[in-house]
Amino acid sequence: MKILFKNKTKYTKQAYQKYLEFHQDKYGNKYQFTTILYILLLVFCIIMNLKYSNIITSLILTLILIVFCFYRFFYPIKKVKNELETEKFKKEKEFTFTFYEKYFVISDKKISEKIKYWQLHKVFETKDFFYLYINKDHAFLLDKTTFIKGNTSNFFRFLKKKTWYKLF
Repeated sequence: MKILFKNKTKYTKQAYQKYLEFHQDKYGNKYQFTTILYILLLVFCIIMNLKYSNIITSLILTLILIVFCFYRFFYPIKKVKNELETEKFKKEKEFTFTFYEKYFVISDKKISEKIKYWQLHKVFETKDFFYLYINKDHAFLLDKTTFIKGNTSNFFRFLKKKTWYKLF
């Protein structure tokens, strides 16, 4: 197959920080809104159960509320900390993205993975990066300044054709 675009991106802590800021700007309000909504719903259920003297149910709902708050507030922090401790950021691994007509390949010195364009969840373009989301929380980072083959404007048009409504 003919290589259409090729990019080598180094995964640094600074690049990851830019991604986290972008992700927070894009999805933070929705996340906070749903969190507040669930907390209010659980508090309402606890109050109603207390009002009708359902102590056991109130205790169970309170436990659920505590676990939910822990999950929504502390788990994301732990997840980011663990991600920064991985080899790709500690050693600033460089990934090569090779784009073909029907799929693209991501590789480092040890492994490579083939991904078809329809598998992408969403694609975003910023001033410095393309973010190729594979699900709602994880994305591949492509530095716009490190294209080996092709350029960013042609790549943007190519992605637009391949991802249709997923490009933002």
